[in-house]
Amino acid sequence: MLNFTFKAKTDEGTLVSGDMLADRRETVVNALRQKGYHLLSVEEQSRLLSIFRAAELLSNRVSVRERAIFTHQLATLLRAGMRLSVALKTLTTQTQNKYLISVIEQLRTDIEQSSSLSRAMAKHPRVFSKVYTAIIEAAEESGTLAETLSILSEQLKAKASVNARIKGAMVYPIFLLVVSAVVVTVLTAFVVPKFIDLFVTANQKLPLPTEILVGTTTFFRSFWWAFLLTAAGITLLSVAALRGEHVRLHLDGLLLRLPVIGTLNRKLQLARFSRTLGSLLNGGVRIVSAVETTRGTTVNRAFSTEIANIGEAIMDGSTLANAIRQQQYFSEIASNIIAIGEDTGTLPEMLLEVAEMYDQECESAIGSMTNLLGPVMIVILGLIIGFVVMAILLPVFETSTMVG
Repeated sequence: MLNFTFKAKTDEGTLVSGDMLADRRETVVNALRQKGYHLLSVEEQSRLLSIFRAAELLSNRVSVRERAIFTHQLATLLRAGMRLSVALKTLTTQTQNKYLISVIEQLRTDIEQSSSLSRAMAKHPRVFSKVYTAIIEAAEESGTLAETLSILSEQLKAKASVNARIKGAMVYPIFLLVVSAVVVTVLTAFVVPKFIDLFVTANQKLPLPTEILVGTTTFFRSFWWAFLLTAAGITLLSVAALRGEHVRLHLDGLLLRLPVIGTLNRKLQLARFSRTLGSLLNGGVRIVSAVETTRGTTVNRAFSTEIANIGEAIMDGSTLANAIRQQQYFSEIASNIIAIGEDTGTLPEMLLEVAEMYDQECESAIGSMTNLLGPVMIVILGLIIGFVVMAILLPVFETSTMVG
């Protein structure tokens, strides 16, 4: 792919400029003319710059927060009566994410070529998930696109808020982990070897802690390459094993059954299931299709299998609540709330309530775990540093005692 810079004018006389990835110049010219631009210049950048620009676009991501803002702005413009293609053109000036701008430009091109918004979005799975496009497709069929986009934006904002709080809670433990790794690396790579040379030269019998430190440091200095090869081998074997469906199914099931981590993982899976299914039903998607789409967005194989069982039970005439009660990893309280939603005709709202409940529980649990993890890591770091200092100072004290 080559990178082309262009300058052009709109029908209103506004000057626009930018860059575009394409295999040749004619592709850029045709794409810009389809958008109604009057070209002033199209120039190819150097090969090196094109490679860097392509790498930049391919590596860029669109955050949940950016998707929420885009969805909210699009809903606002459509409610104001603006045509979809004009609204998308307007949104290209409202974001700083160049990758998202390029995606919006492609959406507008597809819309102007008579594509539906859902089909255009389906071409960009890195930005718009299967759930997102399924909801948009149902909204287009029911003629409630603007209203559905508003609901989607609120749900994305809630998801972004939860993600931000969880990431914020993880900052301190990660910082401590990095500091611990740096301190231990500096001690073993630069400080301890100097004392080892001193002890060896003195031909002194070393205390047990010092012998352990000397042996460990010598091993890693001499066989660091073996350690790296072993780590790489274990990683490759693990990746190869996880590609097997049978192994992945058992591992995912184990991750749902562990005492502490399993409980948290189940709540996370339940929150995602409930929010996704509730969003789809709110958007007008039929329940069988909604359950199948929700299953496709679930990473955990064991939980995905249970969602498939729920879908089959519903097709056999079961209610959602009764189908959920037959599964191992779904909670009783979730099935009770869902049963109330089915009885009162408020199933989508009740599913979103379940999602909110479990989001709050997960956030609280993660916060408690990180609050506990900080002091534990400080203690571990203190023990490691204390052992190294003791192992270094013990021979010094013994030598001082002998001299005295």
